[in-house]
Amino acid sequence: MKKNIKFILISILLIALACVSLVGCTKVPKLTGGDPNATTYNNNSLVVSQGDYIYFVNGKISVDDIATKKDNKYGNVVKSAIYRAKKDGSDVQVLVPQVAMDSNNSNGISVLGNYVYFTSPSTTTGKDGTLQKTNTDFYRVEISGKNLKKIATIQGNTNQYKFTDKGLFYLLNNELVYVPYKGKKKVIAENVSNTYFPVTSTYVPGSSDASMAVYYTQSPEENDGNPYNDLKCVNADGEVKDIVSGKEGDISYSIKSVESEADGSVAVYYEKTPYDNGRNEVVGLFGIKVNKEFAKSADEKQFANKNATVRYISYNEGVYVFEYNKMYIPVIENGIAKEGSVVYKLYTSDSASIPSTDIFAIREENGKKFMYYFASNALLKVEMLADSLGMAEEIIEANIVTDYVKPVILGNTFYYINSGYYNYMYSFDLLAEGAKHSIVGVRTDADKAQYIKFVQDMDEDAKADHDKLIKEDLPAEEFKK
Repeated sequence: MKKNIKFILISILLIALACVSLVGCTKVPKLTGGDPNATTYNNNSLVVSQGDYIYFVNGKISVDDIATKKDNKYGNVVKSAIYRAKKDGSDVQVLVPQVAMDSNNSNGISVLGNYVYFTSPSTTTGKDGTLQKTNTDFYRVEISGKNLKKIATIQGNTNQYKFTDKGLFYLLNNELVYVPYKGKKKVIAENVSNTYFPVTSTYVPGSSDASMAVYYTQSPEENDGNPYNDLKCVNADGEVKDIVSGKEGDISYSIKSVESEADGSVAVYYEKTPYDNGRNEVVGLFGIKVNKEFAKSADEKQFANKNATVRYISYNEGVYVFEYNKMYIPVIENGIAKEGSVVYKLYTSDSASIPSTDIFAIREENGKKFMYYFASNALLKVEMLADSLGMAEEIIEANIVTDYVKPVILGNTFYYINSGYYNYMYSFDLLAEGAKHSIVGVRTDADKAQYIKFVQDMDEDAKADHDKLIKEDLPAEEFKK
């Protein structure tokens, strides 16, 4: 009998200890379904697709919205928590009831195999009791919502970082650091001044491409002061790979972008600065292809002249160059980039100019090429005709949050944070005639009450416009109370 009592007491003690663990005694989601072997699309964004589901950040908050630990306590959070839903918008369920990101964070969430990876403002306190909310916690959790684990905490909330399927990379105080999910943290390189953290937007479990790495340049200690550096990368296992060296020719590389290619390789774009009798001058934008084994798989090509503003297409097709309200794919002659045969003038038929920084997407629809772009928090669309653009069409007239993690397109569905309706995630079918805007997740009780009052206070014309644009997600009875 005494043994049984002792066993019960020990069990109670273990339960009590569990209640002061990472997630406390809050009910942990235990979602069923999901396919960890499915290909993931649109990683490092606000909405990620895997199998039959999308995983998304429910809404936007700022770090100023977190005043106390309670505001980011696991189990308390709805807005900016991570949710899961079927692609048709049904079966909405909370996955992580905790803040995922804040307005200071430019990266999104990622789904790699069986895990969702995200950041959250830290809830630790300093010696003076101040909440260290501008520091960043890194987490991963199973797609079922179980086994939430903190990977690391670092100072600041604007640091570059990358989740891979084997470990976390981040840049802190000019040190490139690697934290394996199994093993000890290590510093990959010190005094790093040029790094690029590519996005592994599409992830095939067991077959990650060469974007599952971090690329950087480093001047060797043994270069005896010669003005050159080496271009390297560190893969998901924390192994450093040499790609090209500037030793022959005294060349320094400056990485501009690393873009995934269809064959699983990446195109590494960089500017070159050769040293010549005391002169250092950038000679243009160049690039090479790097395969899954992180070896150079195609010879160097020049893509544009120095200091060009570009939009990357692919290693074979080239890049778009923006110049004087026009966009073109250059032709290289004797090392100099010149206009190609097709030049798109970046103003529409109604003479509206389109800055290159406002272009959101270029995509084909029904055999035609279209450009989507933002203008004053609206989304517009224009057909890309030969040597010109057509008449712009306004797709969404206002309230798109564009100064945060950018909106995304999955298939024909546009996902965005709607500032006009309390900064929640909304979706809109770009091609369906008469499509309405739909909230993707759920509102807090406070925001629900405000929304109901907002609609109740509308005049007849405003209510008619609202009903035409917004697909109602609350029962009609709620608005009659």
